[in-house]
Amino acid sequence: MRHHGQILSLDAMLALIMVVIMLGTITNTSSTLQNDILTMVSWYERANIANNMLDILTKSPGNPPNWSKDVSGLRVIGLRSDAYPYALDYNKLQKLALLKNNPFVIKSLLNLSEGKDFELKAYLTEIRIQVSGDFPEKISIDMGTVEDRDIRIGAGYNAESAFRAENVTLNGQPLSQSSQPYSLATGDVLAFYALEDIVVVDTNNNVRYPIGAPAYVEIKTVSANSNLYVTWDSSGLYIKGSGQIGIIVDGYQEGALRINSTVEEPENLTSPTFTIAVINGTEVSNLTLVNKSKERSPWIEYMERKLLVAKIKYSKELIANSGKSDEWIAGMLSMNVPEYAYLKVVVNEGDRGEIIVVVQDGGEYRALLIKKDTAESSLTATVATTNRNVKPLFYRGNKTAIEIPWSTVFPTFDPNKGSKTMDVWVYKNTFNDPVRLIDAGNIDTLLEPEFERAILKLWVWEEP
Repeated sequence: MRHHGQILSLDAMLALIMVVIMLGTITNTSSTLQNDILTMVSWYERANIANNMLDILTKSPGNPPNWSKDVSGLRVIGLRSDAYPYALDYNKLQKLALLKNNPFVIKSLLNLSEGKDFELKAYLTEIRIQVSGDFPEKISIDMGTVEDRDIRIGAGYNAESAFRAENVTLNGQPLSQSSQPYSLATGDVLAFYALEDIVVVDTNNNVRYPIGAPAYVEIKTVSANSNLYVTWDSSGLYIKGSGQIGIIVDGYQEGALRINSTVEEPENLTSPTFTIAVINGTEVSNLTLVNKSKERSPWIEYMERKLLVAKIKYSKELIANSGKSDEWIAGMLSMNVPEYAYLKVVVNEGDRGEIIVVVQDGGEYRALLIKKDTAESSLTATVATTNRNVKPLFYRGNKTAIEIPWSTVFPTFDPNKGSKTMDVWVYKNTFNDPVRLIDAGNIDTLLEPEFERAILKLWVWEEP
């Protein structure tokens, strides 16, 4: 005989057990899902901090957009160029590096990081300049007063023999080799390129001027009332004269000047151009402390951006200190430099030394050597290139200042074919006191930005 009540109770019990198992499984799954969701949300929020921070820095010019001119009014920091929305502003990057411990800058950055610790590294394109060899030296021998002279210009200690030369001209015209000597008359100009050391000798007046090769030489005949002639044949070149003669010898001894430049792209830099790290609201420069703080954090988020930088670097005046190299002016020259514009270099009276300025003019490099040999001597300047076909230029100032036309440093070009690169670096300075370099010509009005590559890397974390 079956007991229906017992069967129903067993069924109910089995069903109840199944319900309990299902509820337990659902509860456990829900808890796991909830934890996973919370973890995912937490990760997403953390990731968004770094991403949002870089977005605002790189996609906004900031508020106000000209915050780099007066950081006290800074509300939101941004690095985007006002004029070129696809590029960062080089001057804002430089200002950020300069004011990385400024309270207004720190506060704005902390607002972007939502109060979290962070480290921002900027890698900007770097150009390294190397100058070696010797600058050309000016030749200036004044024997222009008409006197009784016995002149010899040739090889050997006393100019006793002919010397190897090339590009020999008389009054601008090529001089043909001949077995007969050429007479030099008053007003004639003999020019040549000496391939070996020569000496200018006036035995009557006991003067001797050695000229090292290679050298470009011009002999200007002031007066040749007696015999002054040049022999130019297969044995070489030789100049000789005696009697009432006056000559001026100009030119330059060619130096073996070399200018090398190396462009370091951001990816290849072993250290950042500048770093800003903030821990617990305070800027920290000690790399060890930054790394230890990262190690204590349960999480670190990393983001990076590869960007273009619109670079114009300019100041009306640069104060160059001893031993310090610096980039002064950078950009693209859109127009020819006017004739009245010049570079003025000022030193303290009584100081002595030399300063080397290197410029990039399109695809060419030039170097300027400004020096003062003694406390009482005048400043001199040499403008030279590594191209033998381009003659160096020489300038002389007074005891404290010298002026060099910008147009000789940056020769004319055709602006219709596009702008050209213009960069000015102070490469070397041995003056004891600061040297002032002044742009007397406002060439900043002729500059457009040059675009270079950059990388920003950002780490965000939070200590427990």
